[in-house]
Amino acid sequence: MPIHLTVTPTGPPLDPNLFILSPLQPDGWNRTSQDSLGPEVCLATDFRPKENETIGDMVLNQKDGPVIINTTSSAPLSKKKNRNYVFAGFTNRSIYSCEMQGMGENNDNRELCADFHPEKAKLNFYLLVMNGVRVVFTKTLAFNTILTIRAVLF
Repeated sequence: MPIHLTVTPTGPPLDPNLFILSPLQPDGWNRTSQDSLGPEVCLATDFRPKENETIGDMVLNQKDGPVIINTTSSAPLSKKKNRNYVFAGFTNRSIYSCEMQGMGENNDNRELCADFHPEKAKLNFYLLVMNGVRVVFTKTLAFNTILTIRAVLF
C-alpha cells in the first residue's frame, strides 16, 4: 500500500508574485516576428492557497489563445522559513500575459524588442560606404603614384 504525504504550509493565504521571463538574446539579434523570441516562463513565487483549497490553474495567454496549466497542484514548497509555494509554467511560444489566483502579469517588453535605434543603422551604413570610398581612393592614389614613379625612372 503506497504512502501519501500531504504537506500544507501554515499561515494566511498569499497571492502569487508573477514574473514573465524571456531568454537572453545575443547583441544585434533582430526579431522577425512576435513569436520568435523562443521559450518563455511564467514564474509564480511566494504564494499560499486558502486552507483546504487547491492551488489552482495557471493561465498563459499567447497569440493563439490561452493555455491552461492545471498541474500547479504539484508545486513545490520553498525552503525558506515562510515555506511558500513556487511554480513555473513553460511554453515554447511567446507569453503575452499570465494569470493565477486572480493575479496577472503582462509582458510589457514586447515593444522593447523592436528596432531600438533605426537612425544608428542608417549612420552605420553611411560610415561603411564612406570607408569603402576611402579604400577605393587610396588604391587609386597608390596605383597613380607607382605609375608616376615608373614613368619618371624608366
